[in-house]
Parts: sequence; C-alpha cells; structure tokens
Amino acid sequence: MPVRRGHVAPQNTYLDTIIRKFEGQSRKFLIANAQMENCAIIYCNDGFCELFGYSRVEVMQQPCTCDFLTGPNTPSSAVSRLAQALLGAEECKVDILYYRKDASSFRCLVDVVPVKNEDGAVIMFILNFEDLAQLLAKRSSRSLSQRLLSQSFLGSEGSHGRPGGPGPGTGRGKYRTISQIPQFTLNFVEFNLEKHRSSSTTEIEIIAPHKVVERTQNVTEKVTQVLSLGADVLPEYKLQAPRIHRWTILHYSPFKAVWDWLILLLVIYTAVFTPYSAAFLLSDQDEPRRGACGYTCSPLTVVDLIVDIMFVVDIVINFRTTYVNTNDEVVSHPRRIAVHYFKGWFLIDMVAAIPFDLLIFRTGSDETTTLIGLLKTARLLRLVRVARKLDRYSEYGAAVLFLLMCTFALIAHWLACIWYAIGNVERPYLEHKIGWLDSLGVQLGKRYNGSDPASGPSVQDKYVTALYFTFSSLTSVGFGNVSPNTNSEKVFSICVMLIGSLMYASIFGNVSAIIQRLYSGTARYHTQMLRVKEFIRFHQIPNPLRQRLEEYFQHAWSYTNGIDMNAVLKGFPECLQADICLHLHRALLQHCPAFSGASKGCLRALAVKFKTTHAPPGDTLVHLGDVLSTLYFISRGSIEILRDDVVVAILGKNDIFGEPVSLHARPGKSSADVRALTYCDLHKIQRADLLEVLDMYPAFADSFWSKLEVTFNLRDMQLLP
Repeated sequence: MPVRRGHVAPQNTYLDTIIRKFEGQSRKFLIANAQMENCAIIYCNDGFCELFGYSRVEVMQQPCTCDFLTGPNTPSSAVSRLAQALLGAEECKVDILYYRKDASSFRCLVDVVPVKNEDGAVIMFILNFEDLAQLLAKRSSRSLSQRLLSQSFLGSEGSHGRPGGPGPGTGRGKYRTISQIPQFTLNFVEFNLEKHRSSSTTEIEIIAPHKVVERTQNVTEKVTQVLSLGADVLPEYKLQAPRIHRWTILHYSPFKAVWDWLILLLVIYTAVFTPYSAAFLLSDQDEPRRGACGYTCSPLTVVDLIVDIMFVVDIVINFRTTYVNTNDEVVSHPRRIAVHYFKGWFLIDMVAAIPFDLLIFRTGSDETTTLIGLLKTARLLRLVRVARKLDRYSEYGAAVLFLLMCTFALIAHWLACIWYAIGNVERPYLEHKIGWLDSLGVQLGKRYNGSDPASGPSVQDKYVTALYFTFSSLTSVGFGNVSPNTNSEKVFSICVMLIGSLMYASIFGNVSAIIQRLYSGTARYHTQMLRVKEFIRFHQIPNPLRQRLEEYFQHAWSYTNGIDMNAVLKGFPECLQADICLHLHRALLQHCPAFSGASKGCLRALAVKFKTTHAPPGDTLVHLGDVLSTLYFISRGSIEILRDDVVVAILGKNDIFGEPVSLHARPGKSSADVRALTYCDLHKIQRADLLEVLDMYPAFADSFWSKLEVTFNLRDMQLLP
C-alpha cells in the first residue's frame, strides 16, 4: 500500500480552523456571511446556544445584528452601534443588554471582528459573546499585587494620558496597543490596556508608524492573531493546500523517501556487520593495536562511526517530519511531532544510536572486549525500523518472499557468528583440542600454535566454515564435514536444528499458501487501481482532479481494505444484521434527541435502514436541484452549504440536513450545494425507508417528528411545480 499522504485535495481550511480554535477556547461565538443578505448567520457553536438557550436550528440564517436577542430594555444606542460596526466593517466592542430564550436578561459584551479575503473585501463577521457579570467576577479575582504594579506603572506614565482621553501621548499609546495585538487577542474580553502597558517604555518608542498602518489595513491578520497562529501563517478564505510549518519535512516528500532508503541500507549494514564485528574482529589478536589508535586503524570502524552519526541525524530529522493523525490530517507543528515521536519510536532509536564501543573502546582488557561485543548487538534494535516499513509491501507477494529469504539468510549469518564465538571462547580451556576450530586448522593445514597468537585459520576461513555449518544445519541435518565435538557445540547444534525445522516448516513449507494469500489482495488492489487509471485516461481527467481520485481510492482502500462492507453484512442472518447495524449506528441512535423514547424493536428497524457514507474534502454530497430523497446525520467532520458559491451555512457533528419529511408529501429539490470541508462520516436514511418504519411504529412517530430538528432545510420551494 502507498504511504498515506493525508489531505492533498484543495480545502477551505479557514472556516474549519476558526471553528476548531474557538471551540478549544470555550468561547461563545457565531460566524456570519457578509456576502449574504442581512449578513445571515452561517454557524454558531454550542457555547452560544447554551448561553442564550436557543437551538442551532433557530439561530441559523438569522441576521447577524441578533435582533432576536434584543428586548424592551435593550438600549437602542447599543443596537445602533452594533449595526454601524457591521455596516462599516469595523472592529468594536459593544456592551449591550440581551435576552435569553426564557426571557431572562443579562449584560453581554460583544466583540465584532470583520474578516477580509485576499482581495481585501469583507466576506464574514465573527461575533464573540461574553456574560459581563462573569467577566467582572474574573476581574475581581485578580491579585492585588498585579493591580498595584499596573497602577504604579500608569502613575509613572501619567503624561501620556489614558486611552481615548486627551493629551499628546494618546497617539503613542494607540501605536503601542495595535502593535502588540498578538499578546491579547486570544482573550477578547479580558483585554486591559493598563495590563498591556506593563512593558518597558523603550519598547514603546521603537514601534514604527508604518507598521501600525499595515496592521490596521489588514483585518485578516487580526483574525490570524486571534486564532493564535504565527505571523508567517495567514489563513485566507480560499481553496488552498495544507499549511506546512517552516523547516518541517513532509513525510511523503522525495527527500524523505531517499533518506528512508538510505537509513534502510544502513540498517541492513548494521544487521550484517555488527554481529560479524562483535564475534570475529573484536576477538582478533590485534585488538590492543586498535585500542591504541582508536577509530583510525580499520576502515570498518570508521564506517561504524559514520553510521552512528547518520542515525543521530535521523533522530533529528524524525523530530521535524510530519505525520498523519487519526483524522487523516497532516500534522506539521513541531511540538505535536515531538510528542508523537517521544510516544513512539524515540526510545528504541536513541538506544540503537548510542556508540557504546566508542565510549569504552580504550580500556583494552578481555572483559571490556567481551562487553563491547555484547553492547554492539544493541545496534540490532535498528531492525525495528525495517519492521515499520514492511507493512507497505505486504500486498506484494514477490516482495514478501524476498524478505523471507533475506530473513533466513540473516538468521543463518547471526548463528554463524554465535557458532564461532562458542568455539573461540572455549578453545583455550580445552585439555584435548577437539573443538571445531582445531579440527578446521588440521583440515586446512593451519594448526594453532600456543606460542604464536597469529596461528590458525584466517578470519575468512573461519567465517565461511561457520556460515556453511549453519546453512547446512538449518536446511538439513548437515553433512558431517563440520561437526560439533564439545558439549557446548552439540547443544548449540541442537538449537540450530530446532530453529531450522521451525523455519523450514513455517516458511518454505507454506510458500504456495503465502503466494496465494498475498496475491489475492494484491490482485484485487491492482485491478481496482487499473480501472481507476483507465477511467482517468479514457476521460482525460486533468491532474488536480486525477490526484484527488487516486488519493480517495487509496484512502478508501486503507479504510475498508477493499472489502465491500454491505456485501459482508448481507452474508449474516437478518437478526444478526440488525444487531450489527444497531452497534454501527449506536452513537447516532443514543445521542440524537429525535430517537429518544423509541422501543428496541423500532431502533433495530431504523438501524437496518441506515447507511454510512464517507466523504473526502471537496466532495459534493448534494448538488443544486437534486431530489431530496435522503436525510443526512453528520457523525464526524464539517460540511459547508453553498448558494452561487457563497457559503450560507457550516454544519458539524450531530447536525442534520435534508428536508423535514413530515411537512411535505412529495420530496423536494435542493436549493444549494453541500460540500465536505474535511473527511466526513455521515449516517443517511432514505425518505421512503424512514416513512415505512414510522408507519410501523405510529406511537413513536409523533414523538420523532416533534423532536426532529433539521439544522438546515435544503428544500427549495421555488423549484417545485
């Protein structure tokens, strides 16, 4: 399977960013479209609904002047000021008396922030609401020390005057406030100029007037700062590629692909040469000479040092490499990447990158040599990197067979190193020289001489013979020309034979089954991908749309592994199908108020009729003029509703769109387009199926129709005959 690239389709990320940022700060806000008549409200969050007691259905499409919140005691001057700010596209704060749905009144502080697009035109308004009584309670809880510090500083700066008051220092205070917008815009209502003046006077004097003009002219930057984004990331209301943080590497970039292959080659080098070096080279008789000159004697030790450095660099790169989270979003923020890496593979990578032999190389004793050999094997933890990448090749049978053969050869290589280490360790202590190394010396005419440390077979002879023994023992019972003679060698030979029998039975004995199993999934994947590519080629689909088609196919394949869930479901008995559907749609049936009070039989009947659908960003679910035969319930993600390419509403989790089925005998036609902003999961039910189930349960039908609140009614009365 190809690597998941996350969102690659052009997305309107601006609105989704606003909603997620403000929701995370527990704000009460709404968004209005300035391009619509009366600046209609296109989104309000749950905090706003809880503050005023209205449901989202009652708020959507209302004018953003919020006349429905006013009452008999609402000052007309405050209403006029709010309307004037909206008409003139000005930023302002308004203290106004508003009424909740239950007719209770309270003083509310409203922040009005206009938002401009890349052309400088106002396209929407963000209105943030706060209960003034709660704000006063927060301010009263501030510490006395902070008040005294703020007052003493204002006393030393009395010549500048208070904000908005007369005096020559007013202009300078204005420059100071505007230039420091990022410090307080995350907290609209708790903005305090006295607190904001607590910086040094030197900082006030270095503010350039031309920078103030730039900030006042671009309101989009103000909203960027409100959303706590850096100045280098300015979200714009337009279709754009995902924003990637500076100095961050995309996990699917060409550089990362080349780097991964380089690291893979270094891992293979480590897996081969680390056991060989620990067993054959560290026990060589010229070890004291290498200990004296360090890493400059042998080219192999120099390569080991370079490999260690490369793996340290790889750890640094992993701290700056994006990843795809559970929502299929590309995460590029350095802190989130670091946390994700710390929770994942950092510990294994760090231990595998420590050069233990470099840290204790110069001691020179036999115990140190043995310890170095053991610690060098810690580098084999880098093989975990290979295991992380094997899953992407699991769909290719030939690749799996090749990897199995390489695994078999690598295990034989490791066992050969252990076989030599056993013979080399016990050879000096044998009274009768019957070990396999002494037998090899006799066969080759290179006998060991106690007075000559350099006597005996060469390193190449010993390694080739050890590898020959392990291969012959793994694949058969051996030929006897290299035989174990001591008890240690015999015990190890028994272990090798057991490992060989298991590997032979599990790998070579099931090659045909492996090929058949792997090629079944591979054939289905490539067949479907070939159909998609042929469709693209035949219809000459341009590149951006072609990329979206291929990405959606890959995402859908990884989402379902190419399995038709409906076909699998139909293979079970009807009673079991109902239980499965009840489990699949349990979140909707339990949390949607319209289904409360339904009997278990009614819920089972509804669950069977519901279907789930998955939509990628940019996918249009309903087109203008489509027959509204389906009612949609949003389970995850955000969608936008457009009329003439103008956003009239933004819907999210637990919202419902379609048409109120009970009010119309015939299905209507859609008055707008419905398009996914993010990856969305939706539950949908056909109009006819819903009416059929409710006819079977008439006692529940009245309750359902009274509690069902369609967040946005798509029905267009003008299109009806």
